Formats: sequence, C-alpha cells, structure tokens
Amino acid sequence: MPDAGAVPGLRAQLLGLTDTWRAMTEARLGIFVIEARRAALALTRTFVCAVLAACMLAATWCLLLVGAVWWAIDRGATPALAIGGAVLVNLVLIAVAALAARAALRGIDFDHTRRALRAPETRG
Repeated sequence: MPDAGAVPGLRAQLLGLTDTWRAMTEARLGIFVIEARRAALALTRTFVCAVLAACMLAATWCLLLVGAVWWAIDRGATPALAIGGAVLVNLVLIAVAALAARAALRGIDFDHTRRALRAPETRG
C-alpha cells in the first residue's frame, strides 16, 4: 500500500499543476483578447479611411463630370448632348466595372475546401 503521507503531496502537486495550467491559459487568452481588440480597431480605422477615400473620389468624379459638361456647353454643344455624353461615359464605366467584378468572382469557387470536406469515396 502506498504511504499515507505521499497522497497529500501528490494531490498538492496536481493542484499546483492545474493552477499553473489555468494561469498559462488565462495569460494566453488575455494576450489573444488584446490582439483581437487591436486588430478590430485597425480594421475599423481602415474601413473608415476607405469610406472617406471613396467619398472623396466620388466627389472628385462629380466635379470632373460637371467640368466636362460645362466645357462641352462652352464649346457649343447643347446641354442635352453634353449631359447625355456624361451619362454615356458613366454607363460605359459601370459596365466595365461590373464585367471586371464578375471576372474576379469567377475565380472564387472554393474547390480545395469542397474537396477537403467531401466524404471519401469508397471503392468496392
């Protein structure tokens, strides 16, 4: 039979080990939480900057269109023709952007993920 004095020592060691494991886990989890918060803040800042840049780009594009229409009218074009030309330019650019987006999305089909998740084929 084991010595009665050895059991409390083993129990104390196991409790100390679980306390150490718990402290290490909490420390790692704390580091993860801090890094996740910092990443979320960086992502938020990036998103806000991107939205601001997009707004500034849209405003610049509108000013360029107004300038082009004004220039065309100043050179003798009718207002309807100048505005129609601006609308046509916008429609062409929208079509080009839509086709580019569609072409970019064709490459996203998750082939490797579907292959990894597919049940293994059984050969009989």
